[in-house]
Amino acid sequence: MLSTAAAFTMLLCAALSGCGSDAEEAAAAAATPPTKHPSANRSPAASAAEMVAAVGAKPGAGVVDLRFVISKRPQVNQPVDIELALTPSVELEHLFARFQVAEGLQLVAGAETPHIEHPAANVAIGHKLTVIPQGDGIFYITAVVLADSDKDSVARNFNIPLIAGQGLAEAPATPTAASVADPKQAPARP
Repeated sequence: MLSTAAAFTMLLCAALSGCGSDAEEAAAAAATPPTKHPSANRSPAASAAEMVAAVGAKPGAGVVDLRFVISKRPQVNQPVDIELALTPSVELEHLFARFQVAEGLQLVAGAETPHIEHPAANVAIGHKLTVIPQGDGIFYITAVVLADSDKDSVARNFNIPLIAGQGLAEAPATPTAASVADPKQAPARP
């Protein structure tokens, strides 16, 4: 079983791999007005096998799956595209997603999806975000996905990790043997 840190590291490494995309396409996708016809929605260019699952706030499957692929390794002050695929697992009446970025990222295109009426179950709906990292670090993009079915309405949060530039500053140094107290020499507690 993987430790949490190892699993997180694997997820971040997988998030950095991906296929190329075009900033103009991202801007055009963001400028697309809301649609009521699912056939008007652009399918993602990358297949689900090439994408990484976004981390849901609640464990387990929900009514919508969110996957992503980052076009290239994010560099400071350089735009990077993130291709997304929203896939409903059930028939829905309405689907909508809004994206927010953490401090240190600038969201330049794709802040929200169109309001999609009657998206088909198990059919991926493509969307692109363009962000610009403002400095080195590990950042998160939060997606709030709203899904309405004939039975209920569900809001689900997802996180998309992004490592920009050099990532985090150097990790804290491991304590040396001289700086670690010997438990045999420690005074006894009363």
